[in-house]
Amino acid sequence: MVALIVILAVLASVIVDIIFFIWWFKRLRLEAVEDIRRDVGEERVYNVEDCNFFGRQSVGYKQWRGNGVLALTDKGVHFRMLLPRKSLFIPLGSTREISHPRSFLGKSKARDLLRVDYVNEAGEDDACAWLVPSLQWWNEAFAALQAGGTPPEAPLKSCI
Repeated sequence: MVALIVILAVLASVIVDIIFFIWWFKRLRLEAVEDIRRDVGEERVYNVEDCNFFGRQSVGYKQWRGNGVLALTDKGVHFRMLLPRKSLFIPLGSTREISHPRSFLGKSKARDLLRVDYVNEAGEDDACAWLVPSLQWWNEAFAALQAGGTPPEAPLKSCI
């Protein structure tokens, strides 16, 4: 009987922990979306997606990789990482190339990534990469914006 009570208590604790982490992750994501919403201001937002950040080339191999929110606006790319809380803005005019490697900084998920090569704030070449659900849309959207046009309709519902 005691063993059954212990098993039920452990099971209840695990369920409570899972519920807490789901709530916490949703709260972190909501804060990230609110931060991007504040940063974007009056810019036209074309798409906002959850993503997995693979790092920034200028920082090197030893850096955090993690989940975040990526937004494309008429001014550029806004990224907000959930943990640690980091923000990044890449102006559209500073982008040099968009590519789709399988790995970045020695990290891979065996899927194509969105890599953006750009000139950073210090005037140096830099690059970032993300795993995004609609890679083809991002490629078409960048091409359209760089040509002075309007990106195609976003494949997913925007949260901003």
